[in-house]
Amino acid sequence: MIKRFVTILFVLSLSMVAPIQAADFPVKEVQVIIPWAPGGATDLIFRALAPYAAKHLGKAVVIVNRPGGGSAVGYTEGAKAKADGYTLTSAVTPLTILPHQVTTAYTYKDFEPIINVVSDPSMFLIRSDMPWKNVREFVDFAKKNPNMITVGNSGAGGGVHLVALAFEKAAGAKFNHIPFSGGGPSVTAILGAHINAVSVSPPEGIEHVKAGKLRIIALFSEKRLEMFPDIPTVKEQGIDFAMGMWRGLVAPKGTPPDVVKKLHDAFKLGMEDPAFQKTAKDMAVNLSYLGPDAFGRLMAQDHEFYGKLVKEIKK
Repeated sequence: MIKRFVTILFVLSLSMVAPIQAADFPVKEVQVIIPWAPGGATDLIFRALAPYAAKHLGKAVVIVNRPGGGSAVGYTEGAKAKADGYTLTSAVTPLTILPHQVTTAYTYKDFEPIINVVSDPSMFLIRSDMPWKNVREFVDFAKKNPNMITVGNSGAGGGVHLVALAFEKAAGAKFNHIPFSGGGPSVTAILGAHINAVSVSPPEGIEHVKAGKLRIIALFSEKRLEMFPDIPTVKEQGIDFAMGMWRGLVAPKGTPPDVVKKLHDAFKLGMEDPAFQKTAKDMAVNLSYLGPDAFGRLMAQDHEFYGKLVKEIKK
């Protein structure tokens, strides 16, 4: 009888502790998994945002890089993490692309959307000493010399890789695609003259463009970048093509709604901090806020869109 009474008290105590823990969240640091190597766009953006979000969470936000498998390693770890709000994952466009290209242990449905932070166009960068002066010269050379132009990307099956594949189809050209473990290593490769061009999104390579070491040869945007108003889009140069990346945060499926709300509120306030907004502007990053519901709809729409696009590209 005593043992039964003790057991009942123990069960009751557990049921009482759970809501208290949720109310007190967070009681320790929150980790954000970046499924690519350091130095890429996603890594740079969330490292910049982390201290501002931490200020409102009351605990540190720690960035953890998990490169490999074109982002599959990081997303698999994030999907399988405990659904308690302490392990988040950077949700980037490849989350809705890679599952259509290879077998993965996850899809976007294995995550709870928290917030979207950025929506940026993609672009091709080349070294400033390369002979091509505009996208037409670049594409014409590629048409006359199929597979000779090497174009780096942040990982096979990733967002900027798909952008490059989609662009070569739109332009009627053929490139030789070279995968790396992230945007940082791909930019390092072009600076070292190991590839001819690289497919990226801001802020990847922006500092080197400012310094004159790299040039934007193809801008896949609907409008020109505010930081580089003299660089025309590919649409302005006669190729009807625009494509980019979004970058946000997700938690494992089943994370309590009140925890998701606390995370959302802290990161939204971090986004709104004037100091972070200046940093984002200096990085040529386009802040684009979406809350959990709208971000969830965006992921669902792009999962369908990229599923169709992948099939078209393979034809």
